Amino acid sequence: MTDPVRLAPSPAPQVTGTPTLPDLLSAGEWRRALAVSRVGGLHPDLQAALQNVVDVQEGVRARRYAVAQRALESYRAALAALRAEEPETAALLQSHADPDALRAGVDALDRLQREPDPATLEAGLAPALGQPLTRAEALNLRGVQRALQGDAGAAHDLFTEALAADPGHYRALSNLGNMALEAGDNGAAEARYREAIALNPEYDGGHHNLGVALRRQGKVWDGVQAIKQGQKLNVKQAKADAKAEAQEQLRRDPRLRALRWLILTAVVALAAWALLNGGR
Repeated sequence: MTDPVRLAPSPAPQVTGTPTLPDLLSAGEWRRALAVSRVGGLHPDLQAALQNVVDVQEGVRARRYAVAQRALESYRAALAALRAEEPETAALLQSHADPDALRAGVDALDRLQREPDPATLEAGLAPALGQPLTRAEALNLRGVQRALQGDAGAAHDLFTEALAADPGHYRALSNLGNMALEAGDNGAAEARYREAIALNPEYDGGHHNLGVALRRQGKVWDGVQAIKQGQKLNVKQAKADAKAEAQEQLRRDPRLRALRWLILTAVVALAAWALLNGGR
């Protein structure tokens, strides 16, 4: 297939043996880097910054960009605090996860997630394709578009490439399951969905899709249970998404923050008035 945009290098191999922080950062193993920082009692601002990067990665994997954008702002603050205490460590961290470049990648994904035009998508995704933390989702997004266009071979290759860029990208795994399901290979689809759920047990789409694959194999009871689990997780996540979006809107618009405080003040005043009058 044709893949004209390749702005990021191939992912580094996973670190084996006794890992060091620079090795883990170079390999993009952010969770292991966070664990090493905690076990080693490294600077608290470094631990906070690494947790923020993990949160960005999880937000991108889940296509929950309000979560990722809020984590990026926290990361920026933690990185600035670390720079004041340990400038060399902060410079090392920023060389692997620059907040400005990451923000450009996340914003591109957010803006283009429903873009129907291939040329616009191809050009607009350049910032995301150029960043290891957003590259996998950019490839996944391109794969979804190719699948919708009926180009199953190109879509399969892009989903596979997304997994190579980020082995933890459970939605790319689920999309490979969707390709298998459409091809009539229900057993292979089931296996892919189970792999996706193993990576993220809270992934509602994985449970729903697993239910479909099971029902097509005649496993009706198990299929219904999986679909019900997916529905419950979907409701739970919808509430979390609404809260995250409201928080992001409050962060971006000072007027909304002021209005929120006015409302809270009014509620407290009314409660106090009711208490006073009720006691007479």
